[in-house]
Amino acid sequence: MFVLMIALSGCSGSKSYAKKGERLDAAGLYAEAADMYLQAAKRNTKNVDAKIGLKKTGQQLLNDELGNFFKLTAVGTNKGDAVASYLKAVDYVERVRAAGVSLEIPDHYKTDFEKVKGEYLTELYLEGQDLFAKENFASAEKVFARIAKLEPNYKDASSLQDVAYLEPLYRQGSIDMGAGKYRQAYANLTKVVSKNSAYKDASALRDRCVTLGRFVVAVLPFTESGKGTVAAKMQAHAMTALTETNDPFLKVVDRENLERILEEQRLGLTGIVDESTAVRVGNLIGAQAVLMGTVVEYREVPGKTKQSTKEGFEAYKVATVSKETGQKSFVTRYKPVNYTEYLQENKVVLSFSYRLVSLETGEILVSKVVEKEAADQIYYASYSGDGNSLYPKAQNGTTDISSSCRDQLRALLGAPRAVKPLATLANEVVIKTTSDLANTIQQDLAGKLP
Repeated sequence: MFVLMIALSGCSGSKSYAKKGERLDAAGLYAEAADMYLQAAKRNTKNVDAKIGLKKTGQQLLNDELGNFFKLTAVGTNKGDAVASYLKAVDYVERVRAAGVSLEIPDHYKTDFEKVKGEYLTELYLEGQDLFAKENFASAEKVFARIAKLEPNYKDASSLQDVAYLEPLYRQGSIDMGAGKYRQAYANLTKVVSKNSAYKDASALRDRCVTLGRFVVAVLPFTESGKGTVAAKMQAHAMTALTETNDPFLKVVDRENLERILEEQRLGLTGIVDESTAVRVGNLIGAQAVLMGTVVEYREVPGKTKQSTKEGFEAYKVATVSKETGQKSFVTRYKPVNYTEYLQENKVVLSFSYRLVSLETGEILVSKVVEKEAADQIYYASYSGDGNSLYPKAQNGTTDISSSCRDQLRALLGAPRAVKPLATLANEVVIKTTSDLANTIQQDLAGKLP
């Protein structure tokens, strides 16, 4: 029924537009009439009156545009306007054809268009080459883009358009690279390579930018009070998070290489917690900075399940018989019952301090203390009877039959009954902390370093 109503609505709209077209056509406003007929035919391709009207008035409108094209061609002062006029006529023919009506463009107009288009393309090509020679690449690119739109395979216009786009980026990338602005150079050269990986030596220059601008960070073993294992886990996740920033300029020295180099130098990792020792270690492994971290506090707080008995009511039906009519009916009654609510929360608390120290200047590039907490709570209710018939007790001691309170109780009865283990929460808080650490360091280095 709904689909039928839409179809009838479309037919009705089509007839309305067709009637408006007839009135406009009778008044000599064939351009406006053609538009109404077109709207009518689009709404209902079976509207014969609309198609007949569009065939007549649309051809008149098309002939006007073709006449304008002829005048512009005859004058010959602006071939671009002539080309645009013909393409406008072709576009109208296509729109009308989509509505089920065919209009005709005489062959001699097509011949004239191909001639003027060829002349216009020659003008544009020469203009583009002139702009290119003057190194006005932005304007040249626009001109070659117009050529590509008219004739995609015209001479070498397409490749010249690409060069007009790529060359400014390539040059700016080379300039930035020479000035030591390696990240800016990398960004521009990446645009070049993504468009044409074989353009000049853009790929090699981009790789060179990474080599010259790379910042090597050595992650030293994190420390913690006591004999816990959180520090080792924090270090492993910190290295992973730093690597996953996908910053080509940030390189992380992995623990295996770090330990191998230090072993060769007969210098152990134990006790490397201050800047002076860190500088010595960093210089040995060819890093520009070292990252040190300390687990200031780590607590796992297992929650005890708390339970409380709640008073409620269970609904039941009682059959009654009317004394007057003898008709049987059922009345809802409520009997007092008890149900149980449970509450438990597990929590992990972490306080972590880290420093990123420059080995060139001894400056502390990043220093931050992070406080993180991960917790999970369960809160549910249990009832041994029919939960669908259970109602909460109101403050005045009666049955609370409001839908909102009943829905809340039903939600408690169906709530999850398993709390996240402390190990899961510990993993969450470590990952969140090290992820924030990696983002902070990456953003800080991207802002400070060339």
